[in-house]
Amino acid sequence: MSNMHIEGLFPIPVMRVEKVFNDSELDALEKSIESSPKIANAKTNLLTHTEPLSANDIAGLGDLNGRLQDYFRDFGFLLFGENLHWTIKELWMNVSVTGGAQLLHSHANSLITAVLYLTDVHPSARIIFHRPMGGTNFVFSNTHENSATTPYNAERWIPGEVNRGDIIFFPSYMLHAVPPNQGDQARISIAMNALPERLKSWDYEVQFANQA
Repeated sequence: MSNMHIEGLFPIPVMRVEKVFNDSELDALEKSIESSPKIANAKTNLLTHTEPLSANDIAGLGDLNGRLQDYFRDFGFLLFGENLHWTIKELWMNVSVTGGAQLLHSHANSLITAVLYLTDVHPSARIIFHRPMGGTNFVFSNTHENSATTPYNAERWIPGEVNRGDIIFFPSYMLHAVPPNQGDQARISIAMNALPERLKSWDYEVQFANQA
């Protein structure tokens, strides 16, 4: 048999960074969430959110843009091929108690989304990334008890492990959801959206105002 070469064309990156914050910082963040006003999710009162905050609104995080800049820069290079300066335009905290879930969605008006986990995540409540709907799939599928799931035919992807202090970075357009939390511990996270200072395409340039 002749040599075969398989190319993974146009892959979508997802990056997990382990233990970005230490335990004392995470403990302080959990306390700040406990005392913050919360809004019930539109679909379930088992998931609550804070109002959108700026990168400087949470005591104890310090210069969050500076702290995470290298990660946004490196991940942004994969998306846009240039080392750009990134700004966290908004963030909010999420608390999902037993049974809480987040429906399928993406994030508008953003290019990179990151999620910081303040607690270990029960395997049932790990984030699920979904293949984009329509436009790139065959009309026919081959899904049954004897078919294999590969990176090229999978409908969804779930991280193998998500622990306290980890951050997951992904393109904001990616569809994602969180299934019902079957653990006894609340799932607490901080989601954040970020934009670069500008994007340029030959004869024109788009600049994003810094709202931090």
